[in-house]
Amino acid sequence: MEDSRQLALVLFDTLSPTGRGVDEAPKALGFRRSNAFVRIVDLSLAGRRLVDVAYFLVASDPELRKEYRVDYGLFKWLLATTSENRAHLKKLIREAQKAAIELNGPDVQDDNSHPWGSVPLMGPAFISGGEFIFELPERLQKAIKNPQATHFLSLRYVFKSIYSKILYDRLQPYMDEGLTPWFDLDALRAWLECEKKTYSLFKHFRNKVLDVAVNEIVEVTGLKVAMVTQNVPGSKKIGHVRFKWDTSRQTDEQKTAFVVLKNTYETLRNEFALNQSEFDEIIKNRTTLTDERIQQAMEYTRHQAAAGKVRLRAGGYFMKALREGYLIGSLDKQIKAQFGEIEQLSKQATKVKVTRETKENVDFTTRQQKEALLGWEAYKTLSEDDQTTLAQEFCNLSSSPLIARRLNIEIIDLPNHLSDPTVSTSFGCFIANRVHKAAKAAKGDSSLNLFGDKQQSSMNA
Repeated sequence: MEDSRQLALVLFDTLSPTGRGVDEAPKALGFRRSNAFVRIVDLSLAGRRLVDVAYFLVASDPELRKEYRVDYGLFKWLLATTSENRAHLKKLIREAQKAAIELNGPDVQDDNSHPWGSVPLMGPAFISGGEFIFELPERLQKAIKNPQATHFLSLRYVFKSIYSKILYDRLQPYMDEGLTPWFDLDALRAWLECEKKTYSLFKHFRNKVLDVAVNEIVEVTGLKVAMVTQNVPGSKKIGHVRFKWDTSRQTDEQKTAFVVLKNTYETLRNEFALNQSEFDEIIKNRTTLTDERIQQAMEYTRHQAAAGKVRLRAGGYFMKALREGYLIGSLDKQIKAQFGEIEQLSKQATKVKVTRETKENVDFTTRQQKEALLGWEAYKTLSEDDQTTLAQEFCNLSSSPLIARRLNIEIIDLPNHLSDPTVSTSFGCFIANRVHKAAKAAKGDSSLNLFGDKQQSSMNA
């Protein structure tokens, strides 16, 4: 759920500076929460909000962590508070640390066949260096990051009544069905922490708790919740209630794409370098700036950039294409495909040329080495005087000064460096060339030497 984390950062940067609360953020700000967490008890409304925010941050990170860190300003914004009262926050943290959740099997079978465990809702926590830092047990992290049965919890919904929060949490596992099972009144009172005598009569329980909760859920979420009652068989006493709502018109977050998908966000941030005001514009106009339209604008901008038509900033060009609905037509795609084929053929031709030239270079080097070896073999059969003469002639070649400069020596010293790798091949080829010329000039007269003269006794092969 890293996209939720990214979305929270974007919204905090854009909404918080203007004083707009988290309740004005898109409904997609949230995470998929395990149904087990609706069974949290003994925790205040503000404490539940703190736990929801902390678990949202944990769910946004795929890795198990020793500790989690979040900017203190972002943390308070997600809490939907602007209070600087640290004492209150410390109280909420200690409350969450004292509370625990039972990790066990289904509610319907509370027997010894199911494993049971009690885990504190929060471990060590600190406020330090402008950050809120907290730790969670590994078992709890796994339950948050890899839940089995889940529902979507939107952090956008901020309740004023703890009854509304608890009841809304209890509705979550049945959100797709639009109808809850029948809840026993005593169980419902226990969930809502209303077991005092004041609420023993249903009319008081309904007026002071259930109606308050239902009305606020309708007001905050827009979910048209209604309560249905059922009498105890054979009496007029209410024994069970259930809740229902219309799923055909609800804007359920589970059926709505995130405002900014993770991959889309990263592409727009890294490839197109959009700034916060541009992200804010997209978020505010998601009804028209849909994912499909964003993809079309990205494709159009890439196409124009490849054609060299994006002069200044890709992000600005993208936003213009997005606002005005630019897209690449089928003919443009056909032209691009044809250009791609031509470009591919050109690349293949270049590759063939490079391969051929590489082979030719290798063949030339091989021949040169063979020629050099032939020349050195002939050079070694000569007398010292003849060797000296040929070395001097080599120094007089037009290419020899360049060789001398490479060795950083005077050209007259070149004969002393004939065995140097920089000189050896060139000198060997020079001698081999003299051998070939002598052989051609002799035309079968073996008495001619490398200088085209009659052989002397000192030059006998």
